[in-house]
Amino acid sequence: MNKLLRNSKFLSPRCSLFSLPFIVTRCHSTDLLANSISNKDNRLRFYEEIYSADMSTPFSPSVKAAMDDLAKQTREQFGNAHMMIPETQGKMLHQLVQLFGVSRILEIGTFTGFSTLAMASALNDKNNKLISLERDPKPQALAKEYIKRLGYEGLVDLRLGSAMESLSTLVEEMPKKQYDLIFIDADKKGYIPYYDFVMDNKLLSDRGIIIADNVLFFGQVHRIAGYEENSIDEVSKNIRKKAKYAHEFNQHVLNDTRVQVMVLPLFDGVSIITKKRV
Repeated sequence: MNKLLRNSKFLSPRCSLFSLPFIVTRCHSTDLLANSISNKDNRLRFYEEIYSADMSTPFSPSVKAAMDDLAKQTREQFGNAHMMIPETQGKMLHQLVQLFGVSRILEIGTFTGFSTLAMASALNDKNNKLISLERDPKPQALAKEYIKRLGYEGLVDLRLGSAMESLSTLVEEMPKKQYDLIFIDADKKGYIPYYDFVMDNKLLSDRGIIIADNVLFFGQVHRIAGYEENSIDEVSKNIRKKAKYAHEFNQHVLNDTRVQVMVLPLFDGVSIITKKRV
């Protein structure tokens, strides 16, 4: 593997030999990763993801530099740095914001702001807005630092507190506000309550999309659901518990007659949810 890393002409500088742990950590932080993939062909393909990121249209130089620095600082300061989305997923979010002409974004789960910067960098009007919710002040402080560095203070509104409380506050402050893109990447147990609140309070615009992350959690959700007989005893109880929450969320959305959903085996599993059109 070391020889492969040294000889590959396609690897970017961030993927040098000494940064190999970063490759693993950014996708999934676990020493049991080999037992957590979904099949023998390894759905979590580290080197393909690196190649995909390098072959995708880059962020602007200033945004790229800030996001690289943010990722590095997150890895150094947070034991759960795996909660950052990978670079390719950030580029996907960026492209979706541009593709759909999104002007109002709600993010449930800021962490240190990697996805926040990816989406905010695609907003092209000073009247556009991204509201991001985070319950932990430490990662939010880092996100705030990089939002300031890029001059996005007017675009991004960071809210601190539990997601449900923050959502309730938003509805009280702006009872008719709707969002074109809602990105859910938070505690897995909260996915159903967050989703229900969004739908019940009509926070999603008629042509808006909800993107829910980690819906195939560590390649274990389909196993929890009984789609593969392989033992899941090798993975931790915490992974199994979160995979169960993800499966319950997937079932919940599928059974909601108000929406249509596509679950994609991208990254750690991504659901794209839209309202059904009458």
